[in-house]
Amino acid sequence: MSDDTRIEDRDPVSSAGPPGSMKRKLAAGAGWMTGLQLASKVIEVGFIAVLARILFPHDFGVIAGATIFIQLATLLVEVGIGATIVQIPGLTRDDIRIAGTLVFLNGILYFTLAQLLAPLAGEFLRIDGVTEVIRVLALVFIIQSFGIVPENLLVRQLDARRVMIAQLLARVVGTGGIGILLAWMGWGYWALVAATLAETGFKAIWLVVIVRPPMRPLLNRAGAKRLMRRGAGFSIAKVINFFALRANNMVVGRTMDAAALGLYSRAFNLMSVPSDLYSRIAERLVFPAMAQVQDDAPKLREAFLRGTELTSAIGMPMSALLAVLAPEVIDLILGSRWGAVIGPFAILCSATYFRLGAKVGGSLQRAKAATGPMITNQIVYVIMVVGGALIAYPYGINAVATAGSIAVVAFYIVVNFNACRLVKVSLGDFVRSHMNGLLLALVATLCVQPVVWVLRMNGAPTLVTLSVSGAVLSLLALVLFWLRPRWLLGDFLVSLLDSAARMLGRVRRRGATS
Repeated sequence: MSDDTRIEDRDPVSSAGPPGSMKRKLAAGAGWMTGLQLASKVIEVGFIAVLARILFPHDFGVIAGATIFIQLATLLVEVGIGATIVQIPGLTRDDIRIAGTLVFLNGILYFTLAQLLAPLAGEFLRIDGVTEVIRVLALVFIIQSFGIVPENLLVRQLDARRVMIAQLLARVVGTGGIGILLAWMGWGYWALVAATLAETGFKAIWLVVIVRPPMRPLLNRAGAKRLMRRGAGFSIAKVINFFALRANNMVVGRTMDAAALGLYSRAFNLMSVPSDLYSRIAERLVFPAMAQVQDDAPKLREAFLRGTELTSAIGMPMSALLAVLAPEVIDLILGSRWGAVIGPFAILCSATYFRLGAKVGGSLQRAKAATGPMITNQIVYVIMVVGGALIAYPYGINAVATAGSIAVVAFYIVVNFNACRLVKVSLGDFVRSHMNGLLLALVATLCVQPVVWVLRMNGAPTLVTLSVSGAVLSLLALVLFWLRPRWLLGDFLVSLLDSAARMLGRVRRRGATS
């Protein structure tokens, strides 16, 4: 029997509650998301460091080649259903059942296609082992299909904390437990395959258990059409974005070899840690929050400008410092035998802010369901990435990284141009929202770069260079927190620091009276 009662009327899972509660949920969610994402990324980098000392570039290259096709199909399995569950007004229990059924059937379909088409992918990349790995990893399509609906029901409620906990525990069990153990036992790239399957399965089971969504299959033409129509734009934009992000890997894998792909993919993945951190927060917190005020133009405009200002204040110094400290970062995380990663890593890191900044405008466009501009943005990005990579590959992976970074800057400009038009932000206001981030990047670089030069000239070990650089940055942060100069930080950042100072004061007073 069908049930078209709205979930907001019957079930708290997918409702963010009264409008007045959104700010509280957003603030609480931001704290949890930031903490859990940082913990997740620290653990992930730790696992990468361990695996890089056990496995070889060739092993990572085989997995990178296979996951190009697996990750693409994973997006198609979802068919935009996840974003639709978050964004669609008046979600019903029947909608949830139909969504789960559609995703599961798609999972079966793409698992079958993977078995049939895997040899073509292997021939395209010309990397031994890719065909077999794709066929086994295709189990992800079926396993993951059970977790997509409960995950996005939590996101709709702005309860991203439980999603992040599930992901964090899955990473510890999959990569930390099974992956590292099997790699140590000599399984090579199959250890990474087993880790991926275990991680996906654990996360899906955890989400189903804690959310308990209605899972009885249901299909009807009207409901499926309603979900698919809304999801089509999100799905197309995601698929095009996927090609843009993976085009460099495809070109390197096709034109070079597994070892080169392993080196480039490690550089790209490490560079992506900061942007992935923001992406998860934007996907599970910023996007649903903006979606709830999608018709309030002044609020969206303010959120866009403040989000851009905060992102530039974090992203610009981060880009500069990662590029400066690239040799030490790679040596610490991957080890001495991965020295060839330093060049592409430093080049890619120089564009880190532009990756972050594009996601602010992207979140706004998704909240407004502006699928036309979203797709246009992604098409421009794909053309630039693919064209740049094809021109650059004869000159090595450093040239490919340079072409990719130029494409990211162009993508950032196009995305934010369209976002500014949506909420009527002038070019002057948009540029001004970056000035404090630019000044902070300049100050941080001027403080750290001379110290790093001196330490390198005197042959200081990696840990010493990073520790001293960290101490210099910590001292700078304390000075800025204490003085809070408006000419450097701007009114918005100063107001955030003032709030943090008041909160610390209250904590100290409570501690003194207890």
